[in-house]
Amino acid sequence: MAGGGGGGGGGSISHHGGKHTQKSRKRQHVSTGLMLASMLDILMAILFFLMKNYSQVQSDFNIGKDISLPYSSSVTPPVNALQMVVTQKAIMVDQEKVVDIVNGDIPKEDLVQGLLVKPLALKLKKQKDRNIVQNDVDKKSFAGMIVMQADKALQFNVLKKILYTAQLSDFVTLKLAVLKKEEG
Repeated sequence: MAGGGGGGGGGSISHHGGKHTQKSRKRQHVSTGLMLASMLDILMAILFFLMKNYSQVQSDFNIGKDISLPYSSSVTPPVNALQMVVTQKAIMVDQEKVVDIVNGDIPKEDLVQGLLVKPLALKLKKQKDRNIVQNDVDKKSFAGMIVMQADKALQFNVLKKILYTAQLSDFVTLKLAVLKKEEG
């Protein structure tokens, strides 16, 4: 009996042990499977992060032929705005010559009170009015932004007159176009 009981007991122990092993195998099989939903969530989060942080910058303004831009280490991308080019010979707004520069300065007949460049002020007013008419629905959408390409050899007093005129014409945000400094 002791032998039979031991054999029966041993059989039931091993049988019970077998059920326990099958349950643990089922649990392991379910718990170690790939959680595709979680992996897809992670991949989507990475994809959105990369899409948000990756930007392809395309600038649609051309550098004037008579201009030598200063160099900078700026990383700010170009923006779409009114284009102003100031060379050693002229001031141009949207590729249209507005004022001549003679001997490195703006002629006195084009100035009002020594600072305001009258032909430039008139051109900027036209541009502002055109912008407001185009955006008639939202009158506050006028940004008042200029991207200025200025020759690096220009005198500061010329730039000062241009900035003063732009400010009085409600173009208060000025971005200066520069060439990216080569690294190394």
